[in-house]
Amino acid sequence: MTSPTPPPPPRRSHRLRERGRSVSTATGGWKIAPLVLVLIAACLIAWSTTRGAESAAPPPAATQLPLGRSDLTCPSVDTAKLKADRTGIGFTTPSTGAAKSDAGKGTVEVTPIPHGDSLTPKRTPAVGDWEVVSQDADAAKTVFVSTTGSLAAGSSAFTATSATDEAGSGAAVGACARPGREAWFVGAGSSIDHASTLLVSNPGDTEAIADVTLLSRNGSSNPVSGMVVKPRHVVRIGLAEVAAGEGEVAVRVAASQGQVATAVLDTWTATLQPAGTEWVPTAQAPATSLTVSPLIGGADRRALIVGNPSDRTASVKIQVVGPDGTFPVAKFEDISVDPESVKLVDVPSSLDKQTVALKLDSDQPVVASVRSISPGSPADVAYGTSLPEISGPAVVPVDLPTVDASGLRLLVSSADPSQEAKFTVTAHSASGSSLTEKSETVPAGSVVDWQADSQRDLGAKLSKVAYLVVRPDGGGQLLASATYASGDSAWAAMPLAEAPVTVTAPGVYPLG
Repeated sequence: MTSPTPPPPPRRSHRLRERGRSVSTATGGWKIAPLVLVLIAACLIAWSTTRGAESAAPPPAATQLPLGRSDLTCPSVDTAKLKADRTGIGFTTPSTGAAKSDAGKGTVEVTPIPHGDSLTPKRTPAVGDWEVVSQDADAAKTVFVSTTGSLAAGSSAFTATSATDEAGSGAAVGACARPGREAWFVGAGSSIDHASTLLVSNPGDTEAIADVTLLSRNGSSNPVSGMVVKPRHVVRIGLAEVAAGEGEVAVRVAASQGQVATAVLDTWTATLQPAGTEWVPTAQAPATSLTVSPLIGGADRRALIVGNPSDRTASVKIQVVGPDGTFPVAKFEDISVDPESVKLVDVPSSLDKQTVALKLDSDQPVVASVRSISPGSPADVAYGTSLPEISGPAVVPVDLPTVDASGLRLLVSSADPSQEAKFTVTAHSASGSSLTEKSETVPAGSVVDWQADSQRDLGAKLSKVAYLVVRPDGGGQLLASATYASGDSAWAAMPLAEAPVTVTAPGVYPLG
């Protein structure tokens, strides 16, 4: 019998050896793979970055478009439940490059709110024209001034009032308010002899909602919350009614819905006799560096009021900005202001005769104003406040009820301690024509006290001036305020601010 042929050796062991070899090879491969993978990842990242850089379009740039509509609200003493002997409103659109022939492309609407007969001029003003509208003193309403088209860019409006004894007497001059989401006022009062009235207007077509916050010596309070202001209406709030006995206060009005235009009327009495009236000018938002102006020379009393809305004590350094530069004054060099409170500091008598500005630097954002009390009998009150930088034309009203052109002065400051600022003042007639023009330079960190009656080139033309335009003339950081005086019993002051000429339109990506 033939022995069976033995089967071939199983291949399993071979496969195991092959597999073992594979495993061995694979193990060796893993020693190299991390470097390979890192190189591949780096290439992918580089490729992706290159592709992204090649394909990503730059973000669309915002553009500046001519302002097509301007809404201004001119407050009224009558709306504050007080009376005036005389009251009037002046408005203009200074030339910003538009031709007078473009006047037909714009409209003007001047309407008392919440209701009243239209005060719109029968003839549409041309660019540069100065228009004055008057109201019956015993029924003067808050007025809404709306301009469109070529008359909107640069439009400005101002209100002037000669108050009755009941309203504190004296003169009150102020810029008509533009609607916004927030406004600050420093130096208002809530006592019997110093009472302020808050007027919150809604020039819009939908309801607005706003809150009122007060800072006083006793801390912060929120006496009015969720206040509804109907379209084309005004809400009146007497601070003595909602915050009696708080004394000096800083007021913040913030809109949570819509926009509002806010004004504060300040009235003073002394032993029940009139002691002054003024529209408290809007202050700049809280900041760590402020220039406050004007501190009027020759006043009977002057005070600096500083509000600290933060939750930390503010350490504030004070310097005087005068014609010869910026300098500290002994015992008036620094103050501390408690958190969420207001502090009042008397100005040293050594500065009594000087009209100056104050430079404040703080380690916490603050708000501030200065109050000057005239020496007349009866006395009047004027407020200076923190100033915005002027980078375009700013209008100074002259032809208004209660305004004495010869008593007008401008305090122009250079906020940059290392660079001078140049400016030009142009006087215009009611038809917009230029009567005179004067250029001046403010030394670095100093002020120039520009007085209308001392300008030789004005001379006999002063009675024909309707308004001035102050323009920066290259370089420097220009700040300015205006003071009005008629004797010692009618004082007023206000900051100068350029009127908007353009509106920012955001960049838009094309579809597809």
